[in-house]
Formats: sequence, structure tokens, C-alpha cells
Amino acid sequence: MKNASRWLVLALTFCAAAAGFLIRRQQLATELMSDGSLAEGSTLHVLLTVLAGILFVGLIAFLYPLPKKESWQQVFPAAIVPNLLLLLSAAGLIVGNVILWRSGSANVVVTQSPEVSKAFAALLPPLGVVSAICFAGFAVLRIMGKKPSPLLFMIASLYLIVRLIVCFQVWNTDPSIHDYAFQLLAAICCMLGCFQLAGFSFDRGHLRMCLFWTLSATAFCAFTAADTLHAGVLSNTVINASLLLAMATCSACLLLTDAPLPEPETGEAQKEAAVTEEAEETVAEEAE
Repeated sequence: MKNASRWLVLALTFCAAAAGFLIRRQQLATELMSDGSLAEGSTLHVLLTVLAGILFVGLIAFLYPLPKKESWQQVFPAAIVPNLLLLLSAAGLIVGNVILWRSGSANVVVTQSPEVSKAFAALLPPLGVVSAICFAGFAVLRIMGKKPSPLLFMIASLYLIVRLIVCFQVWNTDPSIHDYAFQLLAAICCMLGCFQLAGFSFDRGHLRMCLFWTLSATAFCAFTAADTLHAGVLSNTVINASLLLAMATCSACLLLTDAPLPEPETGEAQKEAAVTEEAEETVAEEAE
């Protein structure tokens, strides 16, 4: 049942992401007015709400049987394909944030604290580039077979927090939640997914909780793709697609990687380690 749960989770997420994108695209084209209100007789918002509810309930049900994993060695493979996908998502984040910086679209002041708003908006593109470098560094370290630092995903989480603040300043002025609901959910899930991913590098990961957020982020980024394409803002389209790819790749690694923890040292290796430790203690005592 554990293996079946993995594929059920993947199938549920893929179907929800694809269906959500198509329904949201149709809603934006036919049922959502320019002022954010719904056209008379609209029903697609109900379908989207039900779809999101099915996704949440299904993820909780199918993730429960999965075995616990806590260490980075159990979930982050050194395989080429997933790490190349992370490198691709990092490249997309760099491109998207460079476009954002050059367009100046993040410099709109919409709060009662204009200096704070300007500071966050100015910080967003360079922090996005740093976050992309962290994704790339993580992928390179895994390809080399080395342990990734927890700081890499923690820095990415910081970028996503700042991005959420900047975006919400704009969304908060919109009287209709129908305009930004799924963008908000995608931003929150990406932020919490990255935060949970950092825990595995501390050997304190929570597989089910992490998968819940990364899979939800994958689905809602797919929903949001319809919004970014409809709005025609290139930077948002590229950044959202990059985050979707990163969250989907990490979700697949968490679900499908079965690498066991390395066995503790035994035999000659253990004896050598004990001798070395004893010698270090002797030197420390003599120094005292």
C-alpha cells in the first residue's frame, strides 16, 4: 500500500494541477469580469473550490501511510535528472527576477509606509537571484555527493517570504479575492515547502508535512500559471513556472527516493575511529 500511495499522490496532484489550470483559464476568459466580480450564472469558482478541497483531503489521506524519513540522505538523490531540473528552475528564477528588476514592476508603492514598501520591492529581485543560486548550489552539491547546507533552502524561504509580502501589498488593494486567491495559496505553499525542505539537512525532516506543502505548491502554481499567462506579465510567468518546476522536482524526490541511511561504522573502521578518538582525548589531556 505504501508504494500505491506514492503513485496515487502523484496522480492526484497531476490531475488537480492540470484540471485547475484549464478551469482557471476558462474562468478568467469567460466568467471573471475586469473589476474582479463574477458574471451572472458563474459556476467555475465552485468547481475550483471543490477541486482544491479534494486535493487537500486526498493528500492528507494518501500521505498518511508513507514511511517516515528525516535525513537528507533518504530524500535527496545524487541522480543527474532531478538535479538538472533544479538547475533549470534556478536559471528560470534568475531570468524572471532580472526581467522584474529591469521592468521596475516591483517598485509600486501601495501601502501607508512607502519607504518600507520601496525597501521590500527593491530587495525582491536581488534576493530572488540569491535564492536561485541557492537552488543551483544545492543541485551541484548533490551531484557531487556532498551534504547540502540547510541554509540553502532557508535563504530560498526568506526570498519567498519577501515575495509574499510584496505581492500581498498589491493583492490587498484588490476588492475581489477571485483575482488572487490561487496566487496567494501558491505563494504560501511554496514558502512553507522550502522551509520544510531545509529540515532534512538538519536530519529533522518531516516527510508527510513537507510533501503536503510541496505538492500543494505544485498544484497551485499550476492554477496560477493561468493567471500569469492571462495577465501577460513575463516576469511573473517565468518565476511561477520556475517555482512550479522546483516544487514538483522536490516532491518527486521526496516520494520516490528510497536510499537507506548509511550503516554505522563497524569492524576495522570502527576500531580506527575509536583509536583516533582516544588519541585526540590524550592530546587534549596533555595540553591541559
